[in-house]
Amino acid sequence: MVAQASAASEGRTEARPSLLMEQRAGLEFMQLMTSPVYYGWGVARGDGAPVMVIPGFMGSDRYLTVLRGWLRRVGHHPHASGIWLMAGSPYDLMARVIARAEEIHQIEGRRIKLIGHSMGGIMARILARLRPDLIEQVVTLGSPLSEYPRQAAHPVVQAAAEFIVRDRSIPLEMEQGLMGLLADPLPAEVRMTAIYTRQDPIVDWRACIDSDPRAESIEVCGTHTGLAWNSQVYRNLGELLAA
Repeated sequence: MVAQASAASEGRTEARPSLLMEQRAGLEFMQLMTSPVYYGWGVARGDGAPVMVIPGFMGSDRYLTVLRGWLRRVGHHPHASGIWLMAGSPYDLMARVIARAEEIHQIEGRRIKLIGHSMGGIMARILARLRPDLIEQVVTLGSPLSEYPRQAAHPVVQAAAEFIVRDRSIPLEMEQGLMGLLADPLPAEVRMTAIYTRQDPIVDWRACIDSDPRAESIEVCGTHTGLAWNSQVYRNLGELLAA
């Protein structure tokens, strides 16, 4: 289902799903393992383009191994982000992501496609905003790209993020300035797609819709964590990355 950005302007209030819903992520993983999509059947093929996959908050490249393996099977050249733990200073994390993108670009000799899960999607979009010379396309999975209509993340997750993803050696205003780049339109040469689920208890789904009118938004069914192993997501990724 493709949703227009105007969907974020719905006036009705929706209750946030229970965090207990996230227990279904394991079931989504098992469903992916038995899906024809996982084996590349009926999935659009890539042309060997480099794809960097960026993990979410408190995650590492390890849990995205399944996604990178699938990308390779369907004709892409996947790369890990090099982040062993998505925590600490946002400026440090951003610098590491940029350095990794520069390294991949030099190796591959062409612009990169990015897939970012949750916080990784924030990093991916900011990277594309800062360095369109390196980035061709961005796909975010359950990433809070705005604060609409209220606090985007679950209060428990938000409190943890404010404590863990913070550099107290720099003014808070500087960090907010970095995050403020999310509201900037992307360069015309970068394609942007935001994938989200209304069953997401971690991030309000309306905050996952990009404000750039050129961006595409796609709704799937599933959990926040499970977006990394969701068969609907994988089928959409096949079409988006091969376009």
